[in-house]
This record gives sequence, structure tokens and C-alpha cells, in this order.
Amino acid sequence: MISKSRFFQFLFGISLFLSPTVVSLVAEPCGTMISSFEKPVVLKTDWLFRKGDNLDWRDESVEDTFWVKRSVPDYGISKTENLTGYHWYRCSFYLPDNYTTPVEPIAIQLGRIRDIDEFYLNGTLIDKTGAVLPRMEVDFQKIRIYSLPTHLLKPGLNVMAIRIYAATNLNGLKEAPKIAKERLLREEVFSKELFAMVCGYVFIFMGIYFLVGSIVRGRAGENFFFALFSIFMGIYVLIRTQHRDILFESFTWSYVTELLVLICLPVFFINFMHQYLKMKRNMVLLVYEVFLSVLFIITLFFRNPKTWILVIALFNYALPIAMGLVVYLFVKNGTTNIKKVKFILIGIACLLPTILIDSLSALEIIISMPGTLYLGFLIFLVMISIQLSNDIVLGLENYIGQEKELIQMERVKTGFLINLSSEFKSGMEKIKTAIDNITTNQGKISIKQAGKTTAKKAAKKKIKTSPSPKQTGDPIKQAEDHISYMSYMVEEAILLRKLEERTYIPFYETFSVSELIKNCVASVENHLGQHRKNAFIDVKPKDLEIYFPKELFFCILRNLVENAYQYTDPKTDIHIEFYNRDGFHQLIVMDEGMGLSQLEMETIFQKFVRGYHDKKNEIPGAGIGLTLVEASTNFLSGTVSLKSSEGMGAKFTIRIPEKPKK
Repeated sequence: MISKSRFFQFLFGISLFLSPTVVSLVAEPCGTMISSFEKPVVLKTDWLFRKGDNLDWRDESVEDTFWVKRSVPDYGISKTENLTGYHWYRCSFYLPDNYTTPVEPIAIQLGRIRDIDEFYLNGTLIDKTGAVLPRMEVDFQKIRIYSLPTHLLKPGLNVMAIRIYAATNLNGLKEAPKIAKERLLREEVFSKELFAMVCGYVFIFMGIYFLVGSIVRGRAGENFFFALFSIFMGIYVLIRTQHRDILFESFTWSYVTELLVLICLPVFFINFMHQYLKMKRNMVLLVYEVFLSVLFIITLFFRNPKTWILVIALFNYALPIAMGLVVYLFVKNGTTNIKKVKFILIGIACLLPTILIDSLSALEIIISMPGTLYLGFLIFLVMISIQLSNDIVLGLENYIGQEKELIQMERVKTGFLINLSSEFKSGMEKIKTAIDNITTNQGKISIKQAGKTTAKKAAKKKIKTSPSPKQTGDPIKQAEDHISYMSYMVEEAILLRKLEERTYIPFYETFSVSELIKNCVASVENHLGQHRKNAFIDVKPKDLEIYFPKELFFCILRNLVENAYQYTDPKTDIHIEFYNRDGFHQLIVMDEGMGLSQLEMETIFQKFVRGYHDKKNEIPGAGIGLTLVEASTNFLSGTVSLKSSEGMGAKFTIRIPEKPKK
């Protein structure tokens, strides 16, 4: 168990990580005595402020009659006067008479200033950011850290002056200036932005992962748009850190890029949701995209601070439309896709507060809280990544399952081809044997006619010892039966394909049921070499004739009868019944053989599946007979039922409406 003290220490560490500071500082007023620079000094009160511009105000001593005292930070829009243009801040501090030059360089941190500034120490220009002439160049995102030259610091009075040019009505100092060792100040800035930079790189690599996945898998839908959203989010985060100065030489283009990336983010996310939920784009989304396109063009071609403020304001005013579109997608598909979007909902719940914070920060209503902001974005993207990764895993599992099914199907098809080949081989061998018998008999007849009396006697003796026709059967009839059987197999395979593709056209004709059943039984017996006396045919009435597709009826009957003969002992009784009842033709084929197990009954009508696992390799067949029976029956709007159990035989019942199918 984790102790409470450990838990609170962990929370304290997280809070320090998300909102790092150098140390908790005590604010000092201007005019204070700084005895040492070992500890940072924050100058917060008694700053002198004046609107206007005069380079003499940089000097150590000025007339302060028209200057007013202010406490900083005082950033924002003045309610009493328009401060657009130049304004100055002055602050003094004292160093002791025994002041010695510090070992480490000393600097002052002014934070972010809007829009252009120059910093003076004891009347000397130390550093500046941006320029007014000859062309205005602003930079209101750079954190100003200016080194204080040691040769300009002196015992006694030291005066700092900040000359600021505001291109908009936003002005003032965003944070109280801080004097400290330059190393500490820069480490503080870096530590504040470290979490944001890590998040930025995580977002980009996450997006690249899904982008590559969408390309490799050939899916340019939800993964593609989420990848763009994640990559652009990472770029947006990195631009808002010190990477801005690394990636861009000009602040103007860096800020334009930042705004362009920001404008694209809602479009990518909404399109991601549309693709993920498989929904069509609506008119509201189209209008919103047109609106953002206009903002995109304005930002690209009108590169000045006033335009940027307008673009940000319009973007934030239209942001509820994007949120409404997302809510609409969830409401419309929430009940049916709640499991599919549960992680996305968690991510959005974490994102909404961060969007509000970011919007207020962009409008400069509140001070940015980057730790909380980027943590929200990180959770949001991680949740979506988990959702998409789950989908990828499920898709992969389905793919593997389909591959297994395909492999199994290939094995079954291979078995079907082997069985079919065996049937043809067996048939061809029997046909060859029949032809040899015919040839042999013809040769014997020729010898008998041309021979002498002794040869005639020998031939007669040989004929007496040869097997009787009852034992061997007519070889020509056997050949015809085998040819017919192979023809049946080919025709039935073609018939099954037509039934499955719904291209079969039945031919109705009138025929005698008893005669057709007898012919079918005789054909099966000749093919299998079985002449059973225990096969019972019962047609009611005996002279019944029906108007029916003869081809389909024979196909159903032949496969049921052949199965009954093949899978039972020759001594087993077989019953074939046919009668009309309640407007239905009913065909029953029943045997008293080994029967079927429950598992076999569940799969016996599937294509290429054969019963009696222990004997199926010994019994000829292609494995499509019962599939064809079911397909033919269904085509005629009938039903097929099976009753069986192991050791109790099997009973197939076919019920087909008497009325011809139209």
C-alpha cells in the first residue's frame, strides 16, 4: 500500500513538473537595494509608466512629474485611454558600495511583450526584439531574457528603461521582470517548455505511425485524418515553444504557420470522426470548411498583428460549430457505436477544458497554463490511439480468422478435387475394363467361327466355365452407367453453381413418379454394384404423375438414394416414399444404417462436408450432394429436414409446394 505522505509527495512532484518555477520568490518594489544576485529578485511594484515616446526617457535621470506609478503585470486593454503605439516603463535599483562583479552572468527576464521592445540600462541600449522601421517586425511570443553587462552595473543607483511599441490595443507587461543568474532564468524557461516539447514530438511520431499504417494497409480514411490531426497538433505545440526560433528565422512566418496549423485542426478531426463512424458529410460541415478556408487565405496574405487578432477571434467564435458537429456525430451514432467510441469520448472529455483554456489564452484573457493544456491534448490523442489500435487488432484477428477459413476451404476444395479425380479415375478404369471385355468376347467369337471341331469343343468348354452374365453383368451397360454417373457429377456441379448464382431456369414437365424413382434406383445400383432386395418404394397413388422440374427432382432423389446405399450395409432396409399432402409434394428417403451424430447433422448440408469421418475416405463422392439437395429444395420454396442419431439410421424429408414456382 502507498502511504498518504508518499501520495501527496507524488502529487506535489507532478504539480512542480507541470508548472515549474525557479523558486518561490518575494516581490520587491523598484528602488530596492540588491545586496546579492545569488537569489532571484522580482521587481513588481512602483514602476514608472508614461505613454508617448522620447529617447531622453532612457537616461538615468528624467523629470518624473508626468509619470505614473504602476504594479506589474498590467497587461491587457486600457479602459481609460488608447495606448496603441509607444509607451515606456522605468525602474531603479541600488547596489551596495562594496559591490563586486558576479562570477556568473546576470540577466533580466521580461517575459513576453506585445509587440516590439527595447531595453536600456543606465541609458545604454542592451538588447531589443522586433523593429518599427524601415518595416515593422513584431515578436510577441519570444520570452525576453536580456543579459546585463557587468561593466554597466555600478554601486549605488542603477536605472532600467523599457521602450515598448504596441501595434494593437493590447499592451503592458505580461509578467513582473526578474533579475537573476542567466543560467537559472534560461533553465526555468526550458523546464517550463520541456513537457510541451516532449508532447509535441510524441504527437508527431504518433501521427507518422498511423499515417504509415494507413498507407501500408491501403486505408485513407480515419487513420489518415487522425494521422494528419496528430502531426499538425505536434507541429502546433512545438511552434509555441523555443523551437519557433529554431525552425523559423522570421517571427511573422512562424506565427502565420502557427495560425494555419490551428485552422486545419478542427477540419481534420471532424473528417476523422465522419470516416470513423462511416457517416456522410453534411452541409454544415461544408459551410464550416469554407469559412475556415477564408480564414486560411486571410492569414496567409494579410500578415499583421491586427489581422491575427481578428482571425483568432473569428476562429474561436466559430469553434462551437465544430464542437456541435462532433456532438451531433456522437448523438446520432452514440447508441449503436458506444463501444466503438468509448475511448474517444474519454479523450474528448479531457480535451474540452484544454480547448477552453487555449482559446482564452489565445485571446489573452488568461495566462497560459501549458502543463495542463498539453497534458489534456496528450490524454486525448492517446485515447484515440488506443481506440484505433483496438480496431487494428480486431481487424488483424479477423484477417487471421479469414485466412484460417480460406486455408480450411482450400483443403476442403483440394479434397473435393481429389474425390472428383478418384471418381473419374475409377469410372475410366471400369469403362476400360468393359471395353476389354467386349474386345475379348469379339475375339473369342472369331476364333470359334474359324476354328476346327476340336477348337469348337475347346471354345464351348471354355464358355461353359466362364462366369454367367448374371454374375458379371453386361459390360456395355456398365460402361454406359459409369459414363452417365460421371456426367451426373459434372452436371450437378454446374447446377449447384447456377442455383447459388440464381441463374438457373427450371423446365417443368409431366412425368411418372414411380418410373423415375425406379430408374434412379437402378442407376445407383448399377453404379455401386449393389442389387438390393430390401429397397422398398412406396408411391401413393402408384400411377401418380406430377408437373414438376424433372431435372431437380431426379437430382434430389439420386443424391439421397445414393447416400442411403453408400453409407449402409447391403443388408440394411431402405425406404423411399412419395405422396401429396396438404398441397405439398413429400419425398421421404429413410434407412436403418449407422445414423449421424449431432455434430455431423449441424454441418452435413455444408459444401464439401461429408459425414462418417472414419469412413469418408473409403466412400466415393465429391461432398456436394446434400448441399445440392438443400439448394434445389430452397429454390423450389421447399424445406428439407433430417432426423437421425448414431446407430438409429437417418430420415430425410423433402416438402415442396405442388404449385409451380413463378
